[in-house]
Amino acid sequence: MRKVDKGHYVKIYYWTNDGLDDALVNYHMKDNNGMVPTTGEDRSMRWVSVAATRPSTGVVADCNLTSVDFAQAVPRMIHSLEEKGWPKQRVIMLAQFWGALMMHRHWNSRDKSVHKGLMLFQEEQQCAWHNAIPIPANA
Repeated sequence: MRKVDKGHYVKIYYWTNDGLDDALVNYHMKDNNGMVPTTGEDRSMRWVSVAATRPSTGVVADCNLTSVDFAQAVPRMIHSLEEKGWPKQRVIMLAQFWGALMMHRHWNSRDKSVHKGLMLFQEEQQCAWHNAIPIPANA
């Protein structure tokens, strides 16, 4: 959630059922109280908990998500963005983009390569938007 706080790109997988289950399992391990050094946004060294830096074990790239996983994750992600105080226009932009994607005539195609193409497009565009439009530090 730290990446979401900063407005960075985060894979949609983390809001899928599997991603949420993975977070529950992997963030309740021994050594969660340990601290590791990391570099802050201002390039200064700071200490964060091990739990905050531990990656998930089976992260699925956005382009490999099923339409069901994607449809389950999007409302959760939108809610998280709103909770973290993202600018309303940016949340609406992403919600409209994802809604248009799910209304695309090929969304329910039986051809898996067509669906994968839509998901790859979504992944590339979402990542590009996050990199191009940073969240202000006070957001």
